[in-house]
Amino acid sequence: MKSATLGLLLLCQACLFLQAVAQGSAVEETRVVLESGAWRLVGDLLLPPSEGPLPAVLMLNQAAGNRSVYRELALQLAARGIASLRLDLRGHGESTNLGRFVPGERPRSPLIWDAEVDVHAAHAYLTSHARIDGERVGIVGASYSGEEMAEAGRQQGYAQVYVVLSPGSFSEESIRAVDSSGVPWLFITSKNERYLQEIRAMLQQTSQTVEMVMVPGTHHATDILEAHPTMAERIAVWLAQRLR
Repeated sequence: MKSATLGLLLLCQACLFLQAVAQGSAVEETRVVLESGAWRLVGDLLLPPSEGPLPAVLMLNQAAGNRSVYRELALQLAARGIASLRLDLRGHGESTNLGRFVPGERPRSPLIWDAEVDVHAAHAYLTSHARIDGERVGIVGASYSGEEMAEAGRQQGYAQVYVVLSPGSFSEESIRAVDSSGVPWLFITSKNERYLQEIRAMLQQTSQTVEMVMVPGTHHATDILEAHPTMAERIAVWLAQRLR
């Protein structure tokens, strides 16, 4: 009974916070520009009220997507006392000072496959921010950016927790590193997505720690957030439990 009462209380607090946000109060939101080599990366930093350093989550777009799709997740996190940085990776959204990613481009575009350095730059920004607790930072990736954040972790050190939406390009090296990274991973896919069957099977065979969520349908990456409106809250709850 105590657990149920506490859960209801936290839900009510989150609802009140979201109502305050809708009325234009309770959060501080800032447009930020980060440097990654010669790239200028544009993002939105959202900081909820706090008397001490905040946990934070970095959110990365899917190919041909942008940071705007993460607005609801950012608010759900803020309602739980977690800051967030919604970022357009190189070639996407507003981060196009050196070019824009074109879907189907051949050969494989460096505007996608060199983005692990962008992930590291954004992670470093959060861990050094005066309002952020650098020991409590998570990362959310979608489709190709799931592999980019995994590669950044292998090269530069892992964040404290990861959520991946439909990581269709997730490599065997990244799959093998999930458990050895020593941090929690949540994989979210649609049941009938193309290209994800083999990756899911490899993760189930290889990892003893990965958590998986499968939702009905064929939606890919951040399209899952739009097709399943409760998913943002589910992800926020999962992250909050692991970043506190």
